[in-house]
Amino acid sequence: MFYVDPHFGMSTEAGHEIPLKSVNIEAIFKNLLCETRVEQVYENRENKPVEALYTFPVSSRAVLLDLSVTIGDRNLKGTVTEKSAAEEKYEDAIADGDAAVMLEEVEPGMFTMNVGNLMPGEEIRISICYAELYAWNGNSLRFHLPTTIAPRYGRPEYAGLEPHQIPEHDITAENRFRLRIVLTGILTSAEVKCPTHDITVKKSAEKTDIMLTSGEAFMDRDFILNITMNESESGAAARDCVTVEPDPISGYVALASFMPILQASDLDTPRNIKIVVDCSGSMNGDSITQARQAISEILKLLRPGDFFNIIAFGSTYRTFFDRQVPADTAHITKARRRLRSLDADMGGTEIFAALDAAIHLSGSEIPPDILLITDGEVWRHEKVTERMAISGHRIFTVGVGSAVSEGFLRGLAEATGGACELVVPNEGMAEKIVRHFRRIKLHRAEKVEVRWPQEPEYTFPENIGPAYDGDTLHAFAWFKDEPSGTVSLDMRLADGSKYSQKITMNKSRIPDQGKETLSAIARIGAHNRMKQVKKDEATELAVNYQLVSPYTNYIVVAVRDQEEKAHELPTLRKVPQMMAAGWGGTGRVSACEVIRDQDPRMHHIDYSMDIDHSIVYNARTEAPSSLADSIQSPSEFINRLNRLMLIHRDNADLWAMVSSMILHKRGIPFILKDTINHLASQYSSKIDEKACVVLFLMALLQSDIGHLFSKEAVKAIKE
Repeated sequence: MFYVDPHFGMSTEAGHEIPLKSVNIEAIFKNLLCETRVEQVYENRENKPVEALYTFPVSSRAVLLDLSVTIGDRNLKGTVTEKSAAEEKYEDAIADGDAAVMLEEVEPGMFTMNVGNLMPGEEIRISICYAELYAWNGNSLRFHLPTTIAPRYGRPEYAGLEPHQIPEHDITAENRFRLRIVLTGILTSAEVKCPTHDITVKKSAEKTDIMLTSGEAFMDRDFILNITMNESESGAAARDCVTVEPDPISGYVALASFMPILQASDLDTPRNIKIVVDCSGSMNGDSITQARQAISEILKLLRPGDFFNIIAFGSTYRTFFDRQVPADTAHITKARRRLRSLDADMGGTEIFAALDAAIHLSGSEIPPDILLITDGEVWRHEKVTERMAISGHRIFTVGVGSAVSEGFLRGLAEATGGACELVVPNEGMAEKIVRHFRRIKLHRAEKVEVRWPQEPEYTFPENIGPAYDGDTLHAFAWFKDEPSGTVSLDMRLADGSKYSQKITMNKSRIPDQGKETLSAIARIGAHNRMKQVKKDEATELAVNYQLVSPYTNYIVVAVRDQEEKAHELPTLRKVPQMMAAGWGGTGRVSACEVIRDQDPRMHHIDYSMDIDHSIVYNARTEAPSSLADSIQSPSEFINRLNRLMLIHRDNADLWAMVSSMILHKRGIPFILKDTINHLASQYSSKIDEKACVVLFLMALLQSDIGHLFSKEAVKAIKE
């Protein structure tokens, strides 16, 4: 949805200091359990109190365990409190002139930090600890650290976000982070590769240390670390994995982790695959290139007897064929020919309409599967997941780009019985697609069950979903008394075959903190169990286990001495998001070449523009008056402006051309003309023509599609 505020003014927050000073991250793996500590340092460099607001991402599977705050020589611990009570306590503290910190969940994988009454010259250090239970995928696992939230299609307020929670983006922002990762236990000897950043690896007998080679990096892309072991080590570790720990609230909690080794059918069972590919503007650049590569790999893997179709979508959708068609030479050839013209030129991201159209495609009696390729950058995605969960289609998602909406794509796959694969620029696509095809080829499991040696009080999940070859399946159970014996995973497949895997429980271990302390495993289990109970019970679980949730927040209040209290309400300062590298076609993410200056703080990721020379030629020869023939939408207008900037960046006639386009409305989509008329009538008598043009462009820059402007265009507008 495109929106421009016709009352937009020239005042911005750009002249104020960003209160987020630094971010330091340390992640420690203990076998498959990873505990990550994130330190955010805020500093007020203004002469009045401020309230810093920072919406930031973490992995969608992360469970927050702890929050602590350091103000001067004071160290304070956070407490999880019911949401409305926490908000009231926070507001009261602000009104009383005290310092307050509140952490709230926006959606799985997205949180907002509220830092209230940060006084002039004051520094606050906030330490957040969260845990994540990782899973083998064959002989490897993937550490995923999001650093920025890419712009999303739609209205965030319709997704339930409050104004202070809505992420804001600034193409000039330069947020940085430092990172250390430690591998221990069975992962100590693993091989590691990072497709996103340059890393330095130091190995010893007890651990493996991994750090950024440059010391720090921009927060403009997810950090990915692929951890690989030889197959015998990873297989044994995954199969022989049952943990039993005391849970002072429920008695004992057990975690069983299975990695089934399933054989694909000996018969080449035909498949019925509906490929849904995102061609919205946000996919421009790296992502659409990856999407084309993914579809090319899929077409290679199709066999005679299979059925397929391709649905491209943006604001609307189009199908390559009017129904599911056989994967014969003629249809594959037609699909490849049409694939060449596939581009990120279809506007917004109306993903629900495209998936709904895929559901209703007919043409084969073979049970259908959907393979969705997208960056997932949409608001209100929970509605999509709810609808698709009852569609009868498994959805196998492929997330592409440098800052994918991982929570949506993983949740959609899990809700439909599919699986999720993520791929970043500089990472091979073929392996991901082949892995999905192996999953699709397996017979569907009609019944999957984990059997415990004693009857548990509770289990998670209550209904076990599909188990795929080489993928780890985690199951939790709670007992009043310490359990012992054998845990088994039993499956009956659609072809009538059966699979069973058994693990013997080890004696429970008491965590170092003592038997009465809640362990990370107990709290991860409780966090998962909240998903299958009603709000009141979920809230009680969250408070008892001290878990941030949709119903609870972390809250810390630092009461100040009377003479140190704030005597005026703080000014709001949002920490902006960096634009995701390569997002929306702003450039191509190159192979992470780091340019180092003598000053070690100066690090710059090199981008190279992937220029279509036919576009360059056309832009050189086009007159402004001809623009009306081709521009149909606001995004096309911005793309054309970017091309003009590219060709005429040193040409004094550029602004005259742009002025002609805007003030005479040549080639301007109808949706923008009312805004131009309003701005022109309101300001044209007070400012010159160029200023009026800049005013309109600034309004467009602040809109939902402002991210489509190239860096050159943004720089020219702001100057």
